[in-house]
Amino acid sequence: LLYAEDNEVNALLMQAFLARYPNLVLSVAPSGAAALARARQQPPDLLLLDMSLPDMDGRTLLALMRAEPSLAHIPAVAVTAEAMPDERARALAAGFQGYWTKPLDLARLPGELDALLQPQQAAAAA
Repeated sequence: LLYAEDNEVNALLMQAFLARYPNLVLSVAPSGAAALARARQQPPDLLLLDMSLPDMDGRTLLALMRAEPSLAHIPAVAVTAEAMPDERARALAAGFQGYWTKPLDLARLPGELDALLQPQQAAAAA
């Protein structure tokens, strides 16, 4: 998994949550440019993109990734403190498959994470 997140505390919280999944490896990138470079180097199974990175917003980063053939198919989740319904709709319209608001709803995330990763895991097994 690749998490584009510039806030160290948020990155640590995500790492702590994902520690319950020993088969998942989380890479954290502190900017959109760093996330794009890491994704190009090693395409992840899932993108977790903060919507307010220091160098670009999450929608811009997703558009750049979707323009790359090796990254276009990877499911993406918007991770944001913005809980307004119109922001959620804009993110989903931009191509995000999920929208997680901060603080994270840790009771809901396991099911959503499994649903997002299931197609990727099936493709890897084929």
